[in-house]
Amino acid sequence: MERGAIIAGQSTGEAIFSIAIGMVSLALCVAFAYFAIVDPARLDALWTWTRSLNLLLQGVIWLLFLPWMVALRIWTLAWALPVRAVLVAAALVWTSWLMWPWKS
Repeated sequence: MERGAIIAGQSTGEAIFSIAIGMVSLALCVAFAYFAIVDPARLDALWTWTRSLNLLLQGVIWLLFLPWMVALRIWTLAWALPVRAVLVAAALVWTSWLMWPWKS
């Protein structure tokens, strides 16, 4: 471990990468929650747009953004709003915890 490492067990470069990924993940979760509350139609439009892409590109998007795509898929289902809201919140909280860089 380098002297002055930000996160125990990681080099400075690894720590910076972990923090950057954690912040991007948190920003995506906050953006998803914002649009779910303020403009849910935009999430539906995002799902429709994603589904209109060719299959290979859809696979790449699902691979890169899996937790948010799962939350988006749950959001677009015809289930009751409270059920969808709880499942989406659980997926986003789980993602935020998973990507949080300071877990011990």
